[in-house]
Amino acid sequence: MANLTVDFKIGKEDNRGIYYAETSRALIYLSMHETLADVYKTINHEVFHHCFEINGEADKMDEDQEEKVIFNMQWAEISL
Repeated sequence: MANLTVDFKIGKEDNRGIYYAETSRALIYLSMHETLADVYKTINHEVFHHCFEINGEADKMDEDQEEKVIFNMQWAEISL
């Protein structure tokens, strides 16, 4: 089980964050966020990708399905 490394970048990017399964690394692009709470949500989002990967769940979902599961997990408290 690989540890997750999270790095922060300042430059403009199309993504708010991205997870690289090959290296167990997540990049968070700070300039794409408006609040600290928003940054925390993106960190959690990338951590969920890592958790799915190390537990073998990422192989059972395509990218769209994985994104929907993460979205529903992050907003479950509000939507319930």
